[in-house]
Amino acid sequence: MNKSKEAKTNFSFKKLWRLTNPSKGKLSVSLVFALANTGASLVIPLLIKELMDTINSGLSKQMIAVLIGLFIIQMITSALSLYLLAQVGQGVVEKLRTTIWDKLVKLPVSFYDRNRSGEMVSRITNDTTIVMNLLSTEMIEFVKNILSISISIVILFTLDIPMTLILLAVIPVMFLLVMPLARKIHKISREQQDKMSKLTAFLAQMLSEIRLIKVSSSERKEIEEGKSSFHSLFLFGIRRAKIEAIITPIISTVMTSVMIAIVGFGAYRVSQEFISAGELVAFVLYLFQIMVPVGSLTRFITSFQQTKGASERIFAILDEEEESFHHGEQVKRIGDLTFQRVAFKYEEKLVLKNISFSARKGEVTALVGPSGAGKSTIFSLLERFYAPSSGQILLEGKDSQVINLREWRQLFSYVQQDSPILAGTIRENLTYGLERTISDAEIIEATKQANAHEFIINFDDGYDTMLGERGVNLSGGQRQRIAIARALLRNPQFLLLDEATASLDSESEKLVQESLERVMKGRTSLVIAHRLSTVISADQIVVIEDGEVTGNGTHEELLSTHTFYRRLVQQQFQTEY
Repeated sequence: MNKSKEAKTNFSFKKLWRLTNPSKGKLSVSLVFALANTGASLVIPLLIKELMDTINSGLSKQMIAVLIGLFIIQMITSALSLYLLAQVGQGVVEKLRTTIWDKLVKLPVSFYDRNRSGEMVSRITNDTTIVMNLLSTEMIEFVKNILSISISIVILFTLDIPMTLILLAVIPVMFLLVMPLARKIHKISREQQDKMSKLTAFLAQMLSEIRLIKVSSSERKEIEEGKSSFHSLFLFGIRRAKIEAIITPIISTVMTSVMIAIVGFGAYRVSQEFISAGELVAFVLYLFQIMVPVGSLTRFITSFQQTKGASERIFAILDEEEESFHHGEQVKRIGDLTFQRVAFKYEEKLVLKNISFSARKGEVTALVGPSGAGKSTIFSLLERFYAPSSGQILLEGKDSQVINLREWRQLFSYVQQDSPILAGTIRENLTYGLERTISDAEIIEATKQANAHEFIINFDDGYDTMLGERGVNLSGGQRQRIAIARALLRNPQFLLLDEATASLDSESEKLVQESLERVMKGRTSLVIAHRLSTVISADQIVVIEDGEVTGNGTHEELLSTHTFYRRLVQQQFQTEY
């Protein structure tokens, strides 16, 4: 997480409440049931007192029936309250996860340059669960406990004032002991949640790259990395357990001491006939009505501190600036694509310097140059993953930044060196991202143009063949041809090809190159290629060196005028032939 952003994000219960917007109706009904449960539990000791005081004159069947009825009411109201709270809690977590997911999908690529995707998974799964517990169960329990303590204290004053005063002197001491420890739990919980999110990111990355681990024989290294992460979490758990191990005995000891003191003092009061035995029993029962909720309140404090950490991390995401798809002008004319004195700085490093060239409509523009020269950054700017630090990218004279982002991106199809394949069927991969209904005829036509139809129908399930994660059951050439067919189905105005044949064998390269030549006809295409044999026939070739345009022209023009390009041609053709 961006540290400066995180530091400015403070916890606000009101803000959290507005964000989650729990069902007030269900919370209210649940609270009514909880209060009915509390009311029944508060009446029971008084009835037991009456039974104790009148036991010599015989048991009252009517009073026993009322007692049984109250116990039944307790059970029913508790069950109904818990069920409604569970509904509220699940609604809260669903709303939170939907909101965070919506935000994460809309955040710019630059956010994911700074943050690992696995950590974001932890925000959606772990942090939302912590918030859910507070806003549903813990909050109602808090109100119920406060009410139970308050009413019990009032009743205790009516039973015996001296014993009640002894009790009240102890409760503040308990909170004074617990609060500093609760604050430490908040700090540890936040650090523990950060560690958990980093662990989630590590596990997701390692499992997705399991083949790299195998071929690199790095199992031992990754096992040690995992052990280190698990041990780090273990240490945080131990630190938290130490504090809880202190809090629990303190509460238990204080409660036991109070109980012994009250019972002892109460027995003395009974012997002196200040109170009856029934009143002492009722007092002890009400003591439980106070002590158990007080213990719950200390748990609420630690839960509240946990929620502060989780919600701060959630709001740190929600406070990030997202991409806007609702503003900007519509595309009116499709024409030349022009870079006009474009510069781009990434984390204080100047990647592109004063880039100027035009990709003419319907022509092929090739970008060549050494690795790290900035060619792929140009494509990232075209896709508007980033905005230029200075200069403009113009479409028929219109600045790209004033055009609606969704409309702009729909003009482009981007075929990468290792095109992404999602887990799902071939058909789902081909139509991914398309909002209109695609007919089978359109799909088959696109795959035929991409030289993909033949190998697809050879699968047992054809277009409904399930592909594994990242398309592991396809060859590199097959993945690229599916990516080209997918690009065709988008019917783009501009085609971006980033080393689309670089990692393929000669046979696959030939098939992919054939399909690319068909796809590029009539479209404005920008091609990045290290193999000059694939771009010699381009309408223009732009040479990029160290983030600058050092040459622009046809193959023949550059061959006679550009020293670096001529040397590149000589090296490659000597190697290839």
